[in-house]
Amino acid sequence: MTSATDEKISLTLLKRLAIRGSIWIILGFGISQIMRFGGNIVLTRWLSPEEFGIIGIVTAVLIGLEMFSDVGLRPNIIQSRRGEEPEFIRTAWTIQIIRGIILALAAIAFAWPLASINNEPLLTIVIPVAGLTAIISGFNSTWLLVYSRRMILGKLVILDLAAHFCSLITMMLWAWYYPSVWALVAGIFANRLLKVIVSHTLLAGTSMKIEWEPQSANELIRFGRWIFISTALGFMVARLDIFVFGSIAGMSMLGIYLLAKNLSCLTVEPLIKLASTILLPMYSRIIEQDPDVLRSQTFKSRSMLLLLFLPPLWAVVLWGDQLIGILYDDRYQDAGWMLKILATGMISASIISTITPVLLAVGDSFRNLINTTNRFILQILGMVIGSYYAGTTGFMIGISAAEFLCYPLLVYLIRPYQVWLPLLDGLAFGCSFIVIWIAFGIT
Repeated sequence: MTSATDEKISLTLLKRLAIRGSIWIILGFGISQIMRFGGNIVLTRWLSPEEFGIIGIVTAVLIGLEMFSDVGLRPNIIQSRRGEEPEFIRTAWTIQIIRGIILALAAIAFAWPLASINNEPLLTIVIPVAGLTAIISGFNSTWLLVYSRRMILGKLVILDLAAHFCSLITMMLWAWYYPSVWALVAGIFANRLLKVIVSHTLLAGTSMKIEWEPQSANELIRFGRWIFISTALGFMVARLDIFVFGSIAGMSMLGIYLLAKNLSCLTVEPLIKLASTILLPMYSRIIEQDPDVLRSQTFKSRSMLLLLFLPPLWAVVLWGDQLIGILYDDRYQDAGWMLKILATGMISASIISTITPVLLAVGDSFRNLINTTNRFILQILGMVIGSYYAGTTGFMIGISAAEFLCYPLLVYLIRPYQVWLPLLDGLAFGCSFIVIWIAFGIT
C-alpha cells in the first residue's frame, strides 16, 4: 500500500537524485570541455583546416547513421516499466548489435558518393574505416542505460571522461608523430574500445547474451518507430549544414565553420545532456507518481537551467570574435564572425531543449516527431533563403533564425500537458534579444 507520505518521500528522493545527477553532468561536461578545448588548440597547431574538415564529414556520417537507425532504446528503457528486466535488457542489446553491423555496412556504401560530392578521394578510405567503430559501440552493455534510468550518473560521467581522455591522448600522440587525419580516426577507436570494455567489466550489471524475447522486442520496436523517424530528422537538423556548407565552400572553410559551430554549442551541449539524462527520467518518474506536480517541477527545473546556461551563451554572442582572435592563429580568424551568428541561434535552441523532454516523458513520441520535422523544414528554408540573399553569411543567419521560428509550434504541441511557461520563456527571450541587439545593432 502506497501512502501520500511514501509518494512525497519518492519525490524527495527523485529531486535529490536529479540534483546529484546534474552536478555530475555539469562537472563532467566542464572537465571534458577543458580537455576538448585544450586538445583542439594543440591539434590545430599540427593539423590543417582541411584535415578538420575531412574528419567533420566523417563524424557527421557516423552520427548521422546512428541517428537514422535509432530505434529509441535509451528513452524506452528509461520510461518503460520493464526497463530493468533481464529479458528486456538483453533483447535491447541484441537489437543494438544488429544495428551496429548495419551501420558499418552503410558507412561503406556512403563513402564513394560523399567523396565524389565533396571532391575528396580520401573519404573513400576514411569513412569505411571509421565506420567499424559502429560495430564496437554496438556491443556496449545496455546495462549502461539502466544507470540513466535510475539517474545514477556519476559512473557514466567518469566513463565518458576516461574515454574522452583516452581518445585525446591517442589523437595528440598520433598527430605529433604523424600529422594526418588518421590521428583523429584513431581517437574515435580509442574512445569506443574503452567504453565497450568498461561496460562489460567495471560497470557490468545484468550479464549480456544474445536473446530475443518477442514481447520485449515488440515493445522496443513499437515505441521506437516514431523515435526512428524523429532522430533521423534530428540528424538532418544538426548536421545537414555540414554537408551543404562543405560541398559549397570546400574542406578548408568547412574546418573553420566546424570550429565556430563547436564553440557555439559549448553551453548548449551540457543543457541537452541534462535534458536527456536528468529531465527525461525525472519527468517520467513524476508522471508515474504524481502528474499534478509536473508543471511546478518543470518551472523549477527550467528556471534553474536557463539561469545557469544562458549568460555564458550571451557572452559568446557579445565577444565571440575576440575569443577566436586570442586563442587561434590567422588561419582560423574567420571563425570569429561565424561564432557570433551561430551562438545567437543557440540561445533559442537552449530554451527549447528544456521543454522537449516532456513529450517523451509522457510517451508522446509522435508529437516529438512533429516538432523535429518542423525544425528540419525551417532549417532547410533558412539555409536556402539565407544563402540566396547573402551567401555564406546569410546561410548562417538562416540557420540561426530557424531556431527561433521553431518555438511557436512547440508551444502548441506541449499545451495539452499544461507545462507551457509563457512568463519564463518571455523573460528568457526578452533578455536574449537585448543582448543580440547590443552585439549586432551597435556599431
